[in-house]
Amino acid sequence: MATSSSIIRAESSAVNLTSDFFMKNFYRYNRNVIKVSGREEYSSTELSYEDSRALKRAVAKLASYDYTEEENGDNIVNTITAFAEAYNYALESSSREDSLTFRQHKQLKALTEKYEDDLEDIGITIEKDGALKISENILKSSSFEDVRKVFSEDSEYIEGIRKISKRMNNNAYDEVYTMMTGCGGRLNIML
Repeated sequence: MATSSSIIRAESSAVNLTSDFFMKNFYRYNRNVIKVSGREEYSSTELSYEDSRALKRAVAKLASYDYTEEENGDNIVNTITAFAEAYNYALESSSREDSLTFRQHKQLKALTEKYEDDLEDIGITIEKDGALKISENILKSSSFEDVRKVFSEDSEYIEGIRKISKRMNNNAYDEVYTMMTGCGGRLNIML
């Protein structure tokens, strides 16, 4: 049952942005990889680069919220939904054991499992493969305080994701650079 302190209030009148909007923003340099059909054209190394870059942007966006009554709860929910998608993609693309990003794959899973109870309190469960699954009803009825605990700028979970995604991005960049200088590539890497 939603209370006045729940993340979504019935009287919200601000502009609501969709999770697709946030995904397009997180993947702004390569929107082809947002859809499963577009991802088939890329190697796991290229995907890991794009996914870790998107995950870094998602973390930055989540850390930018104050998680107060004055903020648009729908936008927070949609940002969290897009974060979970980027997280799941990053987890999937870094799962090759021979990849430089495999270590970060294991670190992401371990960190998320450490905060499993806090995530479940706001409607985010961890699947067997480590992927995040959101119960939108539970998330929307969660309090700003509970969501802030997990996703605010000073949250240990969000800081851990930030560090891991940065290392993952650096390792993926190294792999992509090697791939491009060794045998060519398709990515337009903006330095």
